[in-house]
Amino acid sequence: MPLNAFWWSLFVVFFRGSSSTRRPHIIFILADDLGWSDVGFHGSNDVRTPNIDALAYSGLILNSHYSENLCSPSRAALLTGKYPIRNGMQHNVIVDSAPWGLPLDEKLLPEHLNKLGYVSHAVGKWHLGFFKKAYTPIYRGFASHYGFWNSHQDYFSHQVQASFLPFEGLDMRDNMTVDRSTKGRYTTRILTERAEKLIAAHNASSPMFLYFAHLATHAGNFDDPLQAPQEAIDMFSSVRPLKKRIYTAMVWELDQSIGRLVAALKRQNMLQDSIIAFVSDNGAPTTGLYRNGGNNWPFKGEKNTPWEGALRTVAILWSSSLAFPRRVVNHLMHLTDWMPTLYTAAGGNVRDLGRIDGVNHWDFFTRIGRKQPRHEILHNIDDIYQYSAMRIGPYKYVNGTTFLGCLDGWYGTEDSNTRKYNITDVLQSSVLASLARLSESEVLRIRETSKVRCPSLIKDNAQLCQPTKQPCLFNIHKDPCETNNIYGKSKKLIEVFEKRLAEFRADQVPPGNKKTEKAADPKYFNGTWTYWRDLEDSV
Repeated sequence: MPLNAFWWSLFVVFFRGSSSTRRPHIIFILADDLGWSDVGFHGSNDVRTPNIDALAYSGLILNSHYSENLCSPSRAALLTGKYPIRNGMQHNVIVDSAPWGLPLDEKLLPEHLNKLGYVSHAVGKWHLGFFKKAYTPIYRGFASHYGFWNSHQDYFSHQVQASFLPFEGLDMRDNMTVDRSTKGRYTTRILTERAEKLIAAHNASSPMFLYFAHLATHAGNFDDPLQAPQEAIDMFSSVRPLKKRIYTAMVWELDQSIGRLVAALKRQNMLQDSIIAFVSDNGAPTTGLYRNGGNNWPFKGEKNTPWEGALRTVAILWSSSLAFPRRVVNHLMHLTDWMPTLYTAAGGNVRDLGRIDGVNHWDFFTRIGRKQPRHEILHNIDDIYQYSAMRIGPYKYVNGTTFLGCLDGWYGTEDSNTRKYNITDVLQSSVLASLARLSESEVLRIRETSKVRCPSLIKDNAQLCQPTKQPCLFNIHKDPCETNNIYGKSKKLIEVFEKRLAEFRADQVPPGNKKTEKAADPKYFNGTWTYWRDLEDSV
């Protein structure tokens, strides 16, 4: 870090002024199925994400941040601070017509923050259950919710085709009211407009928690999965093939949303008192179900696998309270950690949160000399798919896999190098118009540090990883792409993993998954997806 940056960081830490006594506004932005290399700051020249990149370079790039490998488990982990094995969320997702959800005895992050005086709002995707209205956002601590309850929707019609049954219906809600006014308008833009309105209407003297869970860049319905406004698609006419061009436009729209949110906070004089986090819920499904063609390069696997391509996710933190911003952080962090981290930042006591798996990183982020707070991560135990995965220090253990190993390869592509990184885009972004300026040399320095490099070839003497036959072990620090299996080289280390996994397994609850029901069919409810178990007696 340059000397002038060091002294500025000390000034920020010790002389923040009166704003440090306020509870910060918390803006948590969750992207959906965004791949590791679908952002420019990780080294890609094939996408344009100037606002996301500018936010990353201005704050902290969390380069060893881990989510769960699917949508519902990730959202449950984020909002409860617990591993999915604790509440039955460890297997697959909550399917549209299945009567279950995140258990009601779980107290969610907005409920905790509300006790500290926060006003909590949710915008966008829910995907934690809606078969009864008690499972929907405004009954789980949010003062308002605008968005949809399912896993995805068509970006223009806002219809949702059921995953395993021939059902289709509208899913767009303004709190509990169906919103039919948005037909023909693009989801990313609609959700962003609502977030802007919430910020503009907020009394900045009280703290806000805004949970903004984007649809982007999740695929839409099966009949038309990749969608973006035509003018955005036309911006990338040189990108081939067409599917990649549309996906690039989808990422661009997501990026523009981030720029608009930061600008809205600035207009409302809330920005300097805000914490902004931007995280992807899992890696991209490059080839699997609901594929969007996103890029997890150079990592192995993709969404819904136990590999880094599913679990290691794009993550950024920005706050004026950070001790050393404008850098890459490589310490372990898991999605469960956001609850205690943000709650501490809000002035709360972590003991109030009860028994959770998340650990507090706020002191590490804001105070000089603090030790890294996390040293292990339980990625998951799924006895239906029959796999377990865990990280301890630099090592990762994988026993079993998903889909018989069909998604266990290396997908995505290395950057084409046919395009140059557009630094001008970043330096002229709307985010940097609201934040402190960056120099071109700073951008290049931070970007270079954030790149992940892997061995290009599997070593000749490497043991082949066949996780359905025996466990695999990797040193992720040296081999982040999981190319060289070192199982068998350290019997003691394997014993440590298997003992720790046995302890977690003894404390897990059964998966909560339920079979789909025909009673959920939107045809019974005026063509809309709704809380059918509360209404089925009237059908």
